[in-house]
Amino acid sequence: MIIILLLAAIFGFVLTTTLFFKKSVNKVATRILGSFYFLLSVYALQAFIIDGGYLEHFQWFFLWPLLPYNLIFIPIYYYFKVILTDHLSFDKTELILLVPFLLGLIDVTYVYLQPESVYQNIISGAISNPETRLNAEYLLLSLDQHLLMRHLWQLGVLVTIIPEIRFFIKNGDNNELKNILNKWLLIFWGILMIMALLAIIYALEKMMLVEIFDSLIIIGKNGGIITLLLYIALFLIGIIPIYFPSILYGYPQRQRPDANFILHEETEGLKFGLEKEEVLVKLKRLKENNCHLDKNFNLSECAKKLDMPSHHISYFLKQYYGISFAAYKNTLRTEHARNLIEQGYLENNTIDALAEECGYATRTSFSKAFKNVAEMSPSQYALDYK
Repeated sequence: MIIILLLAAIFGFVLTTTLFFKKSVNKVATRILGSFYFLLSVYALQAFIIDGGYLEHFQWFFLWPLLPYNLIFIPIYYYFKVILTDHLSFDKTELILLVPFLLGLIDVTYVYLQPESVYQNIISGAISNPETRLNAEYLLLSLDQHLLMRHLWQLGVLVTIIPEIRFFIKNGDNNELKNILNKWLLIFWGILMIMALLAIIYALEKMMLVEIFDSLIIIGKNGGIITLLLYIALFLIGIIPIYFPSILYGYPQRQRPDANFILHEETEGLKFGLEKEEVLVKLKRLKENNCHLDKNFNLSECAKKLDMPSHHISYFLKQYYGISFAAYKNTLRTEHARNLIEQGYLENNTIDALAEECGYATRTSFSKAFKNVAEMSPSQYALDYK
């Protein structure tokens, strides 16, 4: 059974190297995934060393790994977030993800500040009886309580992203790459969920709070089916990307909408005697004069400036761009807002001022229109652009 951990560590380190150095179309997502596999590989390697009885030769490889282990669910969360939303952003509420790490930092620091004998006693206990190493007491929590806490956090992360995963799978392109990504996300999420649940049960059993599989012990006096299943879950997480090689290249991010509209293929000539090139020239001149930034700019006003009936304009936009006049106007305004944000407009001005500059009467209507076009709020766009 122990060899499973070594194989998981080896596969994980190879995958980490691949994800960090292989060319990718979505570097942020692949780097985050690479950091997860690095932490997972260290976790599997240490478990192999301890459970295999090799800790005596690697005494330095104990205690301090608690800190990165208590971060392992963070790359999981942000990997899914980047894939599902196409951008990396941070929210103050996400600081709760650091709670296990901070508690671990306090406990690790406490042990290292104690006399050498304290650390040696912990090491000696782990060497002589690996199965009870999780009972080691630190300042705030014991080792098994740290294990329980970080996997409860992992479980919470996986539960919170369920709605986003469902929305992502049901929507978007229906092509081969998207279908492969859907399968990968479901399988990856599922194995991580199984790993979290098994680890929670494992920690509770070590704390002697539950004895769910006490009658199914299959490996040694202190080993059990939960231990075996947990090791298998680690192994599967390490090798499963082999069956999804396309994820190593990342998933191409959606192109942000802009004002360079794509014309629909012509299936027939325009009605109402409209000439395509003539209308396009008029629309271009309208944009260059920033008419769309006028608060009173509507379909009737546009018709006056183009010297065309309003229903002709609506027909043309629908026929060639596949959008309504309102969508056309909001796209032009959003493009102007993006340009201002990229030029640092918000460094000295508010969102309200930006909304007024782009022709909106209120911040709410501006934010809603901006998000419909850019798929993120103006503040998120400004944060990502930095």
